[in-house]
Amino acid sequence: MTTLATLFGRSGKRFGFKLSQKIWLTLGYLSLLSLPFLATFALDMAHQDSYATTLMTINMLAMMAFYIQFPLASRLKQIPLFANIDWSISRHKKVGQWLGIIFLFHPILILAPRFMVSFNDGMHSLISVITAPQMLTGLIAWVAMIIWILTAIFKDALPLRYETWRFSHMLGFVVITILATLHVTSVGSHGQFQASFNLIWWSLCSASIAMVLYNYSIKPFIQRSQPFKLLDVSQISRTDWQVTIEKKSDSAFNFTAGQFVWLNTSQHSGGVKEHPFSIASCQRDLPKISFIIRNLGDYTSKLNQLTVGQDVYLDGPYGSMNLAESANAKAIVLIAGGAGIGPMLSLLRGLAEAHDPRPIRLIYGNNHMDQMVLQDEIKRLEKTMPNFKQQLACLTAPICTDIYQGVIDTCCIEAVIKSESPDDWTVYLCGPKPMITSVNKSLKSLKISRANIHFEHLSF
Repeated sequence: MTTLATLFGRSGKRFGFKLSQKIWLTLGYLSLLSLPFLATFALDMAHQDSYATTLMTINMLAMMAFYIQFPLASRLKQIPLFANIDWSISRHKKVGQWLGIIFLFHPILILAPRFMVSFNDGMHSLISVITAPQMLTGLIAWVAMIIWILTAIFKDALPLRYETWRFSHMLGFVVITILATLHVTSVGSHGQFQASFNLIWWSLCSASIAMVLYNYSIKPFIQRSQPFKLLDVSQISRTDWQVTIEKKSDSAFNFTAGQFVWLNTSQHSGGVKEHPFSIASCQRDLPKISFIIRNLGDYTSKLNQLTVGQDVYLDGPYGSMNLAESANAKAIVLIAGGAGIGPMLSLLRGLAEAHDPRPIRLIYGNNHMDQMVLQDEIKRLEKTMPNFKQQLACLTAPICTDIYQGVIDTCCIEAVIKSESPDDWTVYLCGPKPMITSVNKSLKSLKISRANIHFEHLSF
């Protein structure tokens, strides 16, 4: 990454452009992806025909992408390429879907030349592949890979608890990794004749499993030595809870407004009992940290069963959405949908603490008025901050009030930002995925630059 940054940094300066952080991350990812392919040239493993070379390239890139899925999901703050959790999880999901397609067609592409010779030859090869004992690991890995990727894509529709899905997701892909590596090194033409080639894949497999062991063994051990104490659990709306915790020791935990953590209240550090929640407080509140959590079933429906004074554990903070992104903006708008009010409140409290004089607007939407949280505090900030106003949006809002009746759409946003030029606004956005998608379309229609829009999905 340092070499790439130096190389492209000089080029960018020479040609008058500046690469964004996401582009640097993408370049680093692609560089890592190409390593096994480049290693084949060092091992002098040339193919005789273009089809075999193309298939080899696709398979090696797909396998490397599969191994990289583990660090992408391992929350490795110490490694810059994987430290941006928003980018990493987004890549993890998108790449996972593409891997499902590639591995689905893997046996078809291998057998295609035989079928092109004759149907009988193709069927004979197919039967040989299915019945060959050495192909069993590959067949199991292939079937399991398709099933596990489908369960990841449609996890919200499955009758599974989050913890159950997460544990099975992790364990399943560890097994698939071992089986797929065994298949590549024992059946693939390279693996049968090149010990150095096998060493590359087994090293990558071992590193991937090490990521899992780190997250489920080493990291929990560290967290156990730095517990937090649960101070309060209060219901602040019909559907929302405010959870407040406090550091019990002089640990080095710190955060910036807009970040989130994985919270574990299970009495046991680590494992699969963690849940991601955005921090709603600001740095001034440390050592206390608060969260606004919506009751969406499963874990969140049992928050009232927590015991004040019990130990809780944090992994984090994570997230790249912060106030530094609006340092040069002339005006700021915070848009929150439902439970997305948590990080927006953290940003708002940070702006209030800094006595920020710029125009600051909060657009806060819910289906029902009794879901609006902490309105007394927000109204107080409207009086004490130099230039802050809130616009509520509600589907069931009474007519002839200052509340926007409906969802947060183009008309709602336009009415709030009309006092300034679209180029002046920096937008922070958090809420359910459909709301994020819809609001992004509205912002685009209002000519707000994509570079000035910063958002976080409430899904991991």
